[in-house]
Amino acid sequence: MSEQTQPEPTGTVISERDQRRILAAMMAMPYAASSRVPKPWTAMRETVTADAVVAFLDGLAGVLTEVGAESDIHRRHLFSLEADIEAFRRLIGTAPAEVTP
Repeated sequence: MSEQTQPEPTGTVISERDQRRILAAMMAMPYAASSRVPKPWTAMRETVTADAVVAFLDGLAGVLTEVGAESDIHRRHLFSLEADIEAFRRLIGTAPAEVTP
């Protein structure tokens, strides 16, 4: 049995206009400013490679994962501070009356 291989694609799969839109969207992404997110550079009329897009998305995923983790830490800290404030308000007698159904 011989091994069947997929033929290489010929021609441009994504139009030049769409490639420019993809590049513009990549550059406009807020967290893409990180040096860990590789931005593809293309000269005029060169195509954006799938590898460049995948590398961009992998880098962006790493940065967003870290941002999400930092956000969770800040949220937990905020909830802890809010609980401390409520406990202090109860201690000094300024806590609002609790309503029970």
